[in-house]
Amino acid sequence: MALVRVPALLKAKAARAKQDAQKLAELSAKISAVISNTPKLAEFSSQIQLKMTPDGLQIQIVDDQKRPMFDSGSASVKPYMRDILQEIGLALTDIDNKISLDGHTDQTPYGAGARSYSNWELSADRANASRRELVVAGMPDNKIARVMGLASSVLLDEEHPRSPTNRRISITVMTREAEERLLGPRRADVITETNAAPVQN
Repeated sequence: MALVRVPALLKAKAARAKQDAQKLAELSAKISAVISNTPKLAEFSSQIQLKMTPDGLQIQIVDDQKRPMFDSGSASVKPYMRDILQEIGLALTDIDNKISLDGHTDQTPYGAGARSYSNWELSADRANASRRELVVAGMPDNKIARVMGLASSVLLDEEHPRSPTNRRISITVMTREAEERLLGPRRADVITETNAAPVQN
């Protein structure tokens, strides 16, 4: 029985991480260029934040008091938010990485009673509404690994928990390592093979 040397595995993992980082940096530059060169998006550039995280490239679209992303207390997407999501969806169409979508709210109470519709449901519904817009733009639905509502559990502005900037959609283009943590190595491999082009004999 052949043994795989640990140093070889670590070297392969490091090479993959480096390749991932380069690819995501190029994607970040591409999305930044799309925002800058598209007049209807450039107007809202202050609401779009790009950041590299341990899990991958995070694209955050944050709310603004004067420019809400959704109708109040609703998952109905505002037209400008639809434009942003669809442009991002186009940029993500050609990449192999899986996508994670998180919805966030501020700490303003919503609903009354333990059984009522709350910020948990609202954030999840908004994340799913955002997923639909990405798919409408042409991004394959099977590229989505997770859609999750986090309510106000992860605040962007902890000093001002009711600030509009806490209401946001986070789109993470995941590294391969993050995919494996979420889906497991075998599942991540199956997804990659399923999405690959068939080999012609």
